Amino acid sequence: MSNKYEKIWRNANWTLQARQLLRGLSRLSNNSKIVLILRHSHRISSKDAEKLAKLRLTPQGHEIAKILGSLLPKERPIRLFHSIVKRCEETAENILRGFKEKGGKGELKGVLDALYDIGTDGIYIIKKAVEHAGQKFLNHWAAGLYPPNKIKTLSSYSKESAFEIWKLLDNAPENGIDIHISHDLSIMGFRLGWFGLPAQDWWVSFMGGFAFTFDDSQIHLLDKGRIKKVEIPYWWH
Repeated sequence: MSNKYEKIWRNANWTLQARQLLRGLSRLSNNSKIVLILRHSHRISSKDAEKLAKLRLTPQGHEIAKILGSLLPKERPIRLFHSIVKRCEETAENILRGFKEKGGKGELKGVLDALYDIGTDGIYIIKKAVEHAGQKFLNHWAAGLYPPNKIKTLSSYSKESAFEIWKLLDNAPENGIDIHISHDLSIMGFRLGWFGLPAQDWWVSFMGGFAFTFDDSQIHLLDKGRIKKVEIPYWWH
């Protein structure tokens, strides 16, 4: 890695969550299949909904995703899924490139609807996300304040996405990691809808996210740098 991007990886505020997440992966069981949910890498900021929908990664976004891939445990095979949005695909491609350059084995599986499809009106969703930034959007979403013909209810989106994402573990490689590249709204929705974790003045940064594994009776969740045991939702049973 170049000295410039190595410094960004080690010192930038926006890479802190990613660094914590990588350190925590080693604390999950070596015999487990891991689900890793990540936000896409760095992009510029914009309050223009149509422009925001089309933004690609910045040069540092490409390089930091590649660095993250190079630091994943190479003894675990990876599969990468991503949102239909191009910056998520770019993130997945760069993670895989960095991983393979360090001797890891993996494959790019492609688009997964659950990583993007929180509603039927993408521009409306982005406009509301800009207007009701961060936790306010999540609270409004959880309370059902958005019309369901434009944004799915959080409950329905959480369940639909779980059945799409979690079910993939059935045919995942043993000891492997399924990496899902998504967006901040989806990821914060997953945390709340799957595990009951509100934002509480914390928001997922670029390349941030969480990871989890299953055992017979519970979920082992790596979130905000800590491992916690979480109940498996009743609807999954």
